Amino acid sequence: MLSPGFAAIVAVVGAVGAVAGATALQVGRRIGPELKATDLLPAAPPRLPLPRFVYEKPELLNKLKRR
Repeated sequence: MLSPGFAAIVAVVGAVGAVAGATALQVGRRIGPELKATDLLPAAPPRLPLPRFVYEKPELLNKLKRR
């Protein structure tokens, strides 16, 4: 049998994961049609290794910030 404290920890961690997953899915549906697979590759070496769309498509970042 699970102790009540352990069950509460599992419930909280599971809920946080579910909310994060649902948020990621919603964001993906909103900006997904505007991205190509190459936009998700890391940027070239003079820049930080962030996805290319961070540097090449600033309008998508503005869309994400408006959330």
